[in-house]
Amino acid sequence: MEQHSIFILETYEQLKVISDPLRTKMLIYLVEQPHTGQMLAQELNLSRAKVLYHLRELEKHGIIQLVRKEERGGNILKFYQAVARGFIPADHLLTYVEAKEATRQSYLEVVDRAKTRILTAPDESFELESSHVEEWNNLSLQTEFTVSQEKFVAFTQKYRELLETLKEETDDETDKQHYYLMTTAFQIEELLFKKRK
Repeated sequence: MEQHSIFILETYEQLKVISDPLRTKMLIYLVEQPHTGQMLAQELNLSRAKVLYHLRELEKHGIIQLVRKEERGGNILKFYQAVARGFIPADHLLTYVEAKEATRQSYLEVVDRAKTRILTAPDESFELESSHVEEWNNLSLQTEFTVSQEKFVAFTQKYRELLETLKEETDDETDKQHYYLMTTAFQIEELLFKKRK
C-alpha cells in the first residue's frame, strides 16, 4: 500500500484524534515504518492494551492502516503504518484550538525523534575532517531573522524545491550514503541571538 506524502484532515474527529500527545508520538514511528502494537509498546514503554486502544482510534479515523499480517509462533502479528508522512488540517478546521495544538505537538515529536536519531547515528556521522564548515559531511545550525511573512513563505517554497532535487535518484552516483535532515521554522516573539555591536 502506497504511503502518501500529505494527508488532509477533513473532519473535526480526525483532528481531535491526532491532537492527543501520545497518538502524535505513535504516529512519528508509524510514519517511518510499519509497527505492531507490541513493537510500539516497547518503544514507548507503555502497556500493549493502551497502545492497541490508540491504534484502533487512529485506524477508525483513517490516520493509519493495516499493511500486513505475519504468523509467528501461532500468533498473528498485525503491522500498522501511517497513511501519509504528514498530516495537515483542512482550511475549515484551522480555527480550532486542536489544530494549533496538534501542530505544536507534532513539532515537539519531530524534535524529540531527531534527538533519538542523533544518539543512534554511527560515530562517523560526527567526524570532522576539516575546519572548513562548508566541507563537512553533516549540518547543524540554528538562526533567527526578521523578514516579512511573504518573503519567509517564498523562502520555504524554494527550500522545499531544493530538497526535492536531493531526493532525485541518480544511478551513476557510486558512493551513496543515507542522510537524515530535520527542519523546523516558525514565527517567534523575540530574537534571542543578540547581534554583536
